[in-house]
Amino acid sequence: MTFRPTDIELIREVLLDNNARAFETLMKRYTSQVFGASLRLMKDEDNAREVTQMAFIQAYRQLDSWRGENFGAWVTIIANHIALRMLEKEKRRQTEQLDDNADAPDETYDEQKEQRLQSLETAVASLPEADRQIIQWHYYEDIPLQTVAQRLGQTENNIKVRIFRIRERLKKTLENENANR
Repeated sequence: MTFRPTDIELIREVLLDNNARAFETLMKRYTSQVFGASLRLMKDEDNAREVTQMAFIQAYRQLDSWRGENFGAWVTIIANHIALRMLEKEKRRQTEQLDDNADAPDETYDEQKEQRLQSLETAVASLPEADRQIIQWHYYEDIPLQTVAQRLGQTENNIKVRIFRIRERLKKTLENENANR
């Protein structure tokens, strides 16, 4: 029987000892999960690989903000946000190409949108793991409510209520953040 360190043990090694091999172990453990989620969103293997790589780089840089939740889910959420931003940028680029008379994009608007997206990412990351998992399944992985309910052994109506409450908490968090700016 071989010793398999937990995610927490590996992350401690990375943070305390700057052990790159420990992070490499985490990457090996979760790459296929992150790649699969990225591929579902990007619909292109090359872009999904890029998103996966970017997600692990961002996770490494933000490792000290990890709160002990499921590491694989945390990195997958990071990848989903990266993928959604890439898709949004591509959509904007295509729209601008179609409109030859388009004015130059308003940089302030883009910055504000990027700030709101970052604030939302932070708010979602601060949710309890169970709530974050529901948000990930339903919004990022496009899993129907009925399937989410089955996975959690709850009714579909119960999941609808939970999603409503989670969204309300996220709104309040974002409103409070905006008020403090």
